[in-house]
Amino acid sequence: MTPASLSSRSGFTLVEVLVGATLSAAVMAAVLSSYIYMGRGLGRLANQQTLETEGRRTVALFARDVRMASDLTDTANLSATRVSLTVPVSSGTNTITYYYNNNPSAATVAINGTNVSMPANALTRCVYNGSTVSALTLLRLRNINNTAVATRSDLTIRYYDSSSNEYTTYVNYLPGIKQLGIEFTSTNGNDVDDSASSQTATYQAKSARIILRNRGLLP
Repeated sequence: MTPASLSSRSGFTLVEVLVGATLSAAVMAAVLSSYIYMGRGLGRLANQQTLETEGRRTVALFARDVRMASDLTDTANLSATRVSLTVPVSSGTNTITYYYNNNPSAATVAINGTNVSMPANALTRCVYNGSTVSALTLLRLRNINNTAVATRSDLTIRYYDSSSNEYTTYVNYLPGIKQLGIEFTSTNGNDVDDSASSQTATYQAKSARIILRNRGLLP
């Protein structure tokens, strides 16, 4: 067998194999990076849509309940993160309570004598019809700065008199409360400390001052 025939049957050299493997790895890395980037982008888009839907529903339900309410109730627990409203219905009245659990873990809270599990970092709407309590989580407010933060104030319920002056000491001025408002700052997805997360941009919402139309000013 001649040297020429041996040369024609020989395979790749070691250098060629190494160069080919390096190029293949570079191409695969680029493809994988693009796939991960696109996946995170789609995740952010889905999270943003969920967040905006929750936010709009929260403001709409809160505004409707306040406009229909005839009075405030459970006033001993009135705060910037909890309010209870007496809302007339065809069969009498319902008590609707908005409660924001600003802790990173679930909490059990008594609503009209019934213990209700409140999800972490979430606003829950509870309806008491005189015998039972039903609860619906409206908005999940993710930790924005750090998940280790134990107590947050991403949501605030505000109270005003008929002239739109804001009260900060609610119980002392209960007779004069005539308007309510709600505002919150939220985000969705993985924690912001993860630079490669699928977290959305910060979402902020603030309702207009909503008049308690069915509540008279008490002396």
